[in-house]
Amino acid sequence: MTYHPDFEMADSSTAPLSSYFHKLISSRTTLVTIMYSFPKGTLLLLLLLLINSLCWSQDVRQTDSLKTINRLDSLFIDRDLNNWSIRLFGNIKAQGFRLSNDNVRLSYTPNDLYGIGVGVATSKLILDFTYNLKNRNTENTDRFDLRGGLILEQNIIDFYFQVYRGFNIKNSINSTSIFRDDIKSIAGGVDYLYLFNTDGYSQTSLNAGLSAKKWNIFSFGLGGFILYNQISAEQSIVPEEFIPDFNEQARITNLTNYGIGIMGGVVSLFRLPANFYIALGAKAGLGLTIKNAEAETVSYSSKNPMVYKLNGSALFGYKWNRFYTTISLVTSTDMSYVGYGNKGAFTLLSGKLALGYRIKAIKKSI
Repeated sequence: MTYHPDFEMADSSTAPLSSYFHKLISSRTTLVTIMYSFPKGTLLLLLLLLINSLCWSQDVRQTDSLKTINRLDSLFIDRDLNNWSIRLFGNIKAQGFRLSNDNVRLSYTPNDLYGIGVGVATSKLILDFTYNLKNRNTENTDRFDLRGGLILEQNIIDFYFQVYRGFNIKNSINSTSIFRDDIKSIAGGVDYLYLFNTDGYSQTSLNAGLSAKKWNIFSFGLGGFILYNQISAEQSIVPEEFIPDFNEQARITNLTNYGIGIMGGVVSLFRLPANFYIALGAKAGLGLTIKNAEAETVSYSSKNPMVYKLNGSALFGYKWNRFYTTISLVTSTDMSYVGYGNKGAFTLLSGKLALGYRIKAIKKSI
């Protein structure tokens, strides 16, 4: 059994995220030296002022703590029970890699792509627990999947972290497939998009079958991304059978990729007849990376720092009374030049079919 936490969060009243920097200042002057430089009367007055300042600071800290608690409460908790639902789902989730040159392409794909599970959904949070289905007749891929998102006013933040070990390797020329259990791949990153006009758009509400919008939504956005990718193996990730198709620099044992870039995209929601709806999204990014490769006989860094990012999403939903069903698909690809005529691409795929029932709140009698 493999645990895959999936969660999404949305909130329309939270301020954008801020960053705080702390700087330490050293001084040769000590506190004891300062104390002895003042007369006793002046020192007593300073101590009284200091005590009063500390008391006032404590009040501010308590007030700030209450504000923080209230902010977190509004971010994660939906107090309207009519927005809560329980759900059953089946999903497909995968992380892959592609190594290619001008003549041939190797595709690295995992086994055991499918899972089933149960979850709870609100307008602000979806928490799904997945049991990964394994085929006893095939080699198993060990995996850890974490994917989630936040919507803070007009700010959309998506994040992911995945670790996979064990891949099928397929050659594009003769379709030969080989399984290697020593190949490990790590993918992580954050995508950010600022929407110029949201009109109350919330991907989480759509997935939870809660959208009550009567009009279509279409919005552009700008933002950026950061990413980290790695693929490694005990020996060359190119199997011996395929070595004649690649040069010496492609026989990689470890490839790491750090990247940052800018991104633009669109999101849309279309209302269809009979309580059907569809939401589509697309994002494209361009950035710079630092790539380091270790092959069996050489180590090198790519002279081409560019990385190209392409994301797509689609959601089809239907509501009937308190029941709802959704079909969602999310894809992401990071493409870059490894060097010496070789190209690499890390891909992510996530799809889900969910059937949910929205809980009806019990009205209290007066």
